[in-house]
Amino acid sequence: MAISFTKSMLNRLNQEITEMESDIAELQKKTNTTRGKISQLEKDCKLSSSPSSLSSKMSRITKLQAELKKISQQQLELSKEINKKKSTRAKLPSAE
Repeated sequence: MAISFTKSMLNRLNQEITEMESDIAELQKKTNTTRGKISQLEKDCKLSSSPSSLSSKMSRITKLQAELKKISQQQLELSKEINKKKSTRAKLPSAE
């Protein structure tokens, strides 16, 4: 492989890895925010006096938990993709 081709490929892989790591960090922020919302709703459920309010809060908790599962799956997929790209990058000859 030509050095310029290898360099451009390494740069592209590094950029993609950086972007994916940034996406994972954003997903982690979403996870923390969602967990905070769930925690707050659980506290509110303990204080809730009306059945309809309690039902509404429980429904919201269920939706947020489903969102957490989706975010977790996205993080897992991104992590796998990052590992593939890092593996590909490691197999390339040094461009220096």
